[in-house]
Amino acid sequence: MSISLSDLPLAVADYVKNNITVDVSEVKHGISSVLQPHEKGTFNVTVTNNGTVRLTDLVFELSVSPTSVAKLISPEGTVIFALDAIGGSPIPNGNEVDKLFLTGIEALTWTSVDGGAAVTTPDLQIKTQATLGDATIKCTLHATVDQASLFPAEQEGSVSKRKLTVS
Repeated sequence: MSISLSDLPLAVADYVKNNITVDVSEVKHGISSVLQPHEKGTFNVTVTNNGTVRLTDLVFELSVSPTSVAKLISPEGTVIFALDAIGGSPIPNGNEVDKLFLTGIEALTWTSVDGGAAVTTPDLQIKTQATLGDATIKCTLHATVDQASLFPAEQEGSVSKRKLTVS
């Protein structure tokens, strides 16, 4: 199979679209999935890599709509970060927002996912507002392909041989 390196960006995008599933769990308040106005609930996001290529630097783009019904709460902690854009400014801990980009330090298990594996975020929070109704939490995954998965070091490359004569 012949492939040009210029084809890699599109191939990576296709890989993420066709081999990765993202699942937002049901929002819970204690043991209940029914929330009243001005209550906090928790949920998780699970990413499953159904392919063979490892993904790193996972960024979870989370949004909620309509924001009159619910808002996301920026997580608190020193190893998990909520930003206003990819590579953007931090959102202060505990702020209620309609959109955030969630990432963490590299050592966290949910910031990369091996081929054939799944990872789940820690509990994330949402707070209902005064308006009754349904809200939708959306998560779009952004990721980097681990280059070692694409170009394994043990992969044999091109070989050249030349005969030499000693006389």
